[in-house]
Amino acid sequence: MTTTNQNTNRRLTPGTQVVSKTDGEPGRVVRISTYRRNAIDAWSYLVETTYGQETWDAGDLFVPEKE
Repeated sequence: MTTTNQNTNRRLTPGTQVVSKTDGEPGRVVRISTYRRNAIDAWSYLVETTYGQETWDAGDLFVPEKE
């Protein structure tokens, strides 16, 4: 797994492929679920997975590298 800067996950666009750090589950960002105080950066995202939609904290996911 690639180490990423924690701030890079705060401005993901809808459709971005992401992976959960807790269980390795893949998904795609649907939209920002909760904003930080600055009203720009994300605190959490609504993510579409194979099991439905889930809310993931921005710090609990990473964007896999493209080959």
